[in-house]
Amino acid sequence: MSFREREFTVEDNLVLSELVYIDYKPFWNATSAGFPGTDDATEGVLTDKTSSKAKTVTLRKAIAGLDMLGALKNTRAGSGPEDLDFARNCAESKRFGDILLTDFRDEFDSSDRQFAAVTYILEDGPTVIGFRGTDSTIIGWKEDFMISYTNVPSQELALDYAVKHVDEAEDKVVILGHSKGAHLALFAAAHLSDSQRDKLQRVYINDGPGFCDSVLDKALIYRILSKITKITPEYSIIGRIFEPPAGESIIVRSSAMALLQHSIQTWMMDGRGLVTCTDHSPESHLITDLIDRFVEGMELDARENFIDSLFNSMSDTGAKTIKEFASQGPAVFENLLVNMAGNDALNLKNKARKIKKEDDENRNIFSRLWGLINRKESIRIALSLILCMLCFIFPDFALQTVVYVLLVFICIYEVVLTIRHLRDSGQDFRKERPRVMLCIVLWVISSAVIVKEGALFVVSTIILGIFFLALAYQNIINFRIFRNKFFERFRYSFEGIVTFFLGAYILIVPDIEDRWYMLSCGYLLLIDAIFETLKLLRDRRKHR
Repeated sequence: MSFREREFTVEDNLVLSELVYIDYKPFWNATSAGFPGTDDATEGVLTDKTSSKAKTVTLRKAIAGLDMLGALKNTRAGSGPEDLDFARNCAESKRFGDILLTDFRDEFDSSDRQFAAVTYILEDGPTVIGFRGTDSTIIGWKEDFMISYTNVPSQELALDYAVKHVDEAEDKVVILGHSKGAHLALFAAAHLSDSQRDKLQRVYINDGPGFCDSVLDKALIYRILSKITKITPEYSIIGRIFEPPAGESIIVRSSAMALLQHSIQTWMMDGRGLVTCTDHSPESHLITDLIDRFVEGMELDARENFIDSLFNSMSDTGAKTIKEFASQGPAVFENLLVNMAGNDALNLKNKARKIKKEDDENRNIFSRLWGLINRKESIRIALSLILCMLCFIFPDFALQTVVYVLLVFICIYEVVLTIRHLRDSGQDFRKERPRVMLCIVLWVISSAVIVKEGALFVVSTIILGIFFLALAYQNIINFRIFRNKFFERFRYSFEGIVTFFLGAYILIVPDIEDRWYMLSCGYLLLIDAIFETLKLLRDRRKHR
């Protein structure tokens, strides 16, 4: 149905909030530069539709142009191939395909600024200003956390952008966004002048955080309270941080679990619209209360120190996105924890020290190995088969021995890192105290599990059981992500069931001989190697 047949609805808000996450920049740049191959996609669609002479293009042409360039990308953290299919389906639809996109902005720099927005012009509908939520960049995530103590650069950018398009609009205006985009939408709408607010039809806040009292006067929000629609999932965390007031509050059911409900793509609808419920889940209330207590117990300067320390430590690894940071392997997480434990971010009497940039050759070696294993499917398959063979050939090789060797290896690795850091810091034990304490604790635990009879066996079974349950949980997440892919859903459902029962059985009935554990691990590795091989063969056939 076109917008002439059915006016703008709350569900349209969700669709347009999702489409802001599409990276239109390659298409915008290509059309400006006359990039070869974009003529067919852009012919006759770039016009001066606004007084600002901004380029305007239909959603259908923009998505087709991005596909032609091979550059269609969703910037939302955790996005997958299904999000690209979603954009294509919208572009091909009667309702959304002819929507005009204008004045696409995408600004990102190292000064804690990540901002993107686009304006939609609907036939027989309002002008819709959409702000992008947090993308996968570290700067974007840092800016999300900065709202707990200060104004962020994106807020002023959002206000300038909104003022411009509200002034240019001939009729009513809708402002919307998801996550941080919702936060920016509320900030911009709250600061509009009296004449601009007359044009404002609705502000949609889709699971976005509000403002602490020291950052925004709540009186500004109450001026537009009747025009605010707030939508949060049943298990909402992000949208209840400094929870903003709203004239209309909708709690929607989700097909996902826990924090995954933050994604709009999981919010449930039927023929009548959103599937709603009357209250948030008990877990949402509990976690929100804990976060409120934690934040309220910190002064503004302490919040700033804590957040600067956390994200500067992540940026110091050279990563620009959360995915790049995580792909560097376990060593970066170990360094992050130690750095956060060692700085004075939570101490109100001291300023946070600048986190020392790591230059560790050992870490670089582990990072390269970790990245190689992640990138090469054939290496993962070979490694799984080798470990599988060892489990079958030496089934009586005690699991306890493997766990203890691993524990000793971790202790030695941590000692080497600690000695290196002590040397670089000039034997400053006060500065490196967290690392030294960690070494002591690890060696005490290693000694205790040997001296105490049965302790190593109990620790080994608990670690293995928890590991299997963690794998089962990850398989459930993967099962939900690959909704329309039969092979992936079959694989992750099968592996999820197997790992769940193995983990539960090990934890409930731990008194089993070591041989059983090794054989279980061997069969699981074999199953995973078979699935990886089938996936590799399938992918190679597709690329022929």
